[in-house]
Amino acid sequence: MQLGLLARYRRYWGILLLGAFATPMAMQMLQPVATSSDEEARMLSTAPAWPGSLEELRALPRRLDRFLADHFGLRAELVRAHGRLRYSVNLPSDLRVLIGRDNWLFLNGDATIEQATGKVLREAEIVKFADRAAALRTRLAAKNIRLLVAIPPNGPTINRARLPAWAAEAPAVTEYDLMLRALAARGVAAVDLRPPLLAANAANPVYRRTDTHWNKLGALIGFNAVVGALGRSDWAIDPARVLRGFVPIPGGDLARLLAVADDVTDEDAEIDLAPYGPKPFEVGAAATQFESGGDVIETGRDAPDVVVIGDSFTRGYWQDYFALRAGRYVWMHHEQCGFAPAVVESYTPEIVILAPTERQMFCTGR
Repeated sequence: MQLGLLARYRRYWGILLLGAFATPMAMQMLQPVATSSDEEARMLSTAPAWPGSLEELRALPRRLDRFLADHFGLRAELVRAHGRLRYSVNLPSDLRVLIGRDNWLFLNGDATIEQATGKVLREAEIVKFADRAAALRTRLAAKNIRLLVAIPPNGPTINRARLPAWAAEAPAVTEYDLMLRALAARGVAAVDLRPPLLAANAANPVYRRTDTHWNKLGALIGFNAVVGALGRSDWAIDPARVLRGFVPIPGGDLARLLAVADDVTDEDAEIDLAPYGPKPFEVGAAATQFESGGDVIETGRDAPDVVVIGDSFTRGYWQDYFALRAGRYVWMHHEQCGFAPAVVESYTPEIVILAPTERQMFCTGR
């Protein structure tokens, strides 16, 4: 009797299984070939070319496997479901991300966690950067240009309490400490952005929960510390006058690495500069030796011109604030010390701010 029932429904189970296997293939045939994955924030593998040598023939199976793993029907949906499932149990689907307490996300790359825990102290690289900064200070000083080094801290450095327990204990010394000492020993002016950010973070978040970057409030706190170190306290912007609260925003770059950016929310500070009477401005293209270039804002204000040599922590984040104060504001990428000093000088600034993020404060670019 039971065998008869199994035989009767076997064909239906077979059709069901065949449909389950055929659906992804059919969907793949109907979908255009994707070149990148927004969910994973990466480029997808391309189809391997016909092998032209024995070495390429040997590599063909591996390349073909990568291509097929990146291109099958319903892949985006499955990747997203996989990311959501692992995120729900605090198991990151991408090892470049660390899930901390209260579901705070941290970059687990570029030695950011090791920097926060003091497990890595690359003294030779620190000396190299400090020497380069000292040489830049000497060169700029000959043209009456001031140099200030301001290093935006990594997220784990400020949000140590939200790291997993094994990484939350403060070390005796960090690379940030060693960098400030090396700069001071060479007479290079530098500002420690950690104390003001830590103080502000006790009341309101200054970094994003699902992103590597600080939020708009954190950027403002950093800006105020920088202009204070420059002796321009008159340039400071009072957070109490411009902070209107926090607004929900989509998940950030770390959430994208986990393929959960559409399923989690973050928040950013709402900054309203209206009390300071901001003037409309346009962001133009600043020519550098790199194709990506930089940004330039001409305010027409009778005030010092400023060049910031930074990265994603400063591009966009500081332009509104400096546009309120500077005559001309220029941003360009530090390129891990690969920027050209001649390009910096071509904008005839009175002030230059070298601002690599903590995890990028090394001269690997040249």
